[in-house]
Amino acid sequence: MVKLHGLLINIIDKSKYTKKDGLEVDTKAKLQILVEVIRANGTKVKELHTISIPDSKISLYQDKINKEVSVDVGIISEKYNFYGI
Repeated sequence: MVKLHGLLINIIDKSKYTKKDGLEVDTKAKLQILVEVIRANGTKVKELHTISIPDSKISLYQDKINKEVSVDVGIISEKYNFYGI
């Protein structure tokens, strides 16, 4: 397990997505977190990550907009994408 640390910028509420065949699918809530990354040459850059989280964890972040947070995440693919666990 990995922890992602950064500034919580936004929470995107869960919603419904309609597929081409008309089937409605529930989506998870997402956190948008601004993370400072230090490159090999020492330059600091900000990266925005949008992370899906389980419904049971939404309440943990609702009062933390514009505050530093730590989120337990897993990594998907060679170029990583985060998802909340």
